Amino acid sequence: MYKRRFFASLTALALAAGLAMTPANAAFTDTQGHWAQEAITKWSEEYGLITGYEDGTFRPDNSITRGAFAGILDRFLKYTAVSPASTFSDTAGTYWETSILKLHAAGVYLGTDGAALPGNSITRQQAVTMIARAFGITGTSTSLPYADAGQIASYAKSPVAEMTARGYITDCADGNFRPTDPITRAEIVNIMNNMVQVLIQNTQVYTGNIPGTVLINSAEGAYLSGMHITGDLILAPGVQDTVTLEDVTIDGTIRNFSSVTPTITSASDPDEDPDRPTDTEEPGNAEKPEEEKPGIRPQDVYTPGKTTGEYIQYSGKSYPVYADAEPISLYDGDFYWEGDRLVYSGRDFRTRFGIDVSAYQNRASQNQTIDWNAVANDGVEFAMVRVGLRGYSNGNLLSDAFYRQNIEGAMAAGLETGVYFFAQAITVEEAIEEADFVISLLDGMEINGPVAYDWEMHDSTYRVYGTTPEMATACAVAFCKRIEEAGYEAMVYAGQYVSYIKYDQGALAPYLYWYPEYKSASSQKLYPTFYYQMDYWQFSSSCSIDGIGGKVDGNIQFIRR
Repeated sequence: MYKRRFFASLTALALAAGLAMTPANAAFTDTQGHWAQEAITKWSEEYGLITGYEDGTFRPDNSITRGAFAGILDRFLKYTAVSPASTFSDTAGTYWETSILKLHAAGVYLGTDGAALPGNSITRQQAVTMIARAFGITGTSTSLPYADAGQIASYAKSPVAEMTARGYITDCADGNFRPTDPITRAEIVNIMNNMVQVLIQNTQVYTGNIPGTVLINSAEGAYLSGMHITGDLILAPGVQDTVTLEDVTIDGTIRNFSSVTPTITSASDPDEDPDRPTDTEEPGNAEKPEEEKPGIRPQDVYTPGKTTGEYIQYSGKSYPVYADAEPISLYDGDFYWEGDRLVYSGRDFRTRFGIDVSAYQNRASQNQTIDWNAVANDGVEFAMVRVGLRGYSNGNLLSDAFYRQNIEGAMAAGLETGVYFFAQAITVEEAIEEADFVISLLDGMEINGPVAYDWEMHDSTYRVYGTTPEMATACAVAFCKRIEEAGYEAMVYAGQYVSYIKYDQGALAPYLYWYPEYKSASSQKLYPTFYYQMDYWQFSSSCSIDGIGGKVDGNIQFIRR
């Protein structure tokens, strides 16, 4: 269960309105008695996302084109980013061009050999795969309980298996999936209805219990109060303003595809510590702290770095400068654009261009496979592959679904290959556990690049929220020490917030440092505005690389001359 509660004084609750759960009366002449009538009424009449025709029909059993399907997904998720008009050879001037280009920018609509084929009917396996990409439906399910499972294309097997396992596909009463049949309008509505129970399209205050998943696609944000959501809460890419969750319990997870960080508050418990995550165990089930074994303390792991007496100003506060951490040697005028890549023209370093990838890039690529030879031929010199992660809410350790495939492919193409692990350790023991997990995943694989510790904390939904700087630093050092003991080169990945507020840079000075700060054509400063010198700079999240679908993070490695 996900639950975070913080105190806030609110007076707007008197205006709260319950969620409308009763569909409006059907207004179509051809849906009465249809197996998908209820879902059609809900998503067409109540929410207006799939409309009927001027003659009063819905035509539930009609097929739908790829372009029109893109329009439906765009109406659900309200994408904002748009790929260049030249992305596909056959979309210019077509009705669904913008929706197709939006879905392409999101890594959902990939096309075939440079063509979008917007007028072609979309098949069931194509539609399910695109829906899974759009809603971030991934997992480990491999079971395909269909008599015609052998006919399902390789790219669609995993999405179909996972969507089936989650109960989203319920229209196969005869035991066949029919992967190459055109999907019908009713079948699309049915899948979406199984995935999302309530859609929030405006900013009114919502209350009540929701038996299922809630999707927010209101650009103006939303206010949820006193709610119990038994499924997930999804924030669509189109959400651009504040989303407030007051006394909201979510049994599933928050799937946030927007750039907005939800504001999580409580109308009670004014004395609750806002830096301490709420215990998610039922009352009486948690072990008492005094019964737990004493853990490894930060002072058992590292010696605090020496400071210079100078200070860095960040976010209105002062942070000490560490003597052992090298100040940055990158300046204004050291970089220029070549296409979507920054190039270093200074004298202090020689550089290499590289990328980092995870399962997202695989799922956005043809047949879920990165063409690593094409990547190498496009000037990429090194790759950092996500090897695994710890869940930011539940704390489970997971391997990246494509890590082995990506490591082997990158190394076979001649790229220097390292890995990174998305960490969420809150104790030294957990950091060591994460390092051992990475080492076990790499067993038998001879990588020749560094192993990076990617500890992130964006908001209170992350389990590491409230971790002290001393413990955060100890976790990073413990991970790196364990990695080096196993014979690998250790590296730390962190942005300015974690670097300044959570990390003792003196203690981390012995390890390579990987720093993210994104630039674009509109950036006034084309150099990293960090105080310390990094070894790797992740300068963009939107590079286009041959052999990879969707966008990719671009990186520069600095090697002192």
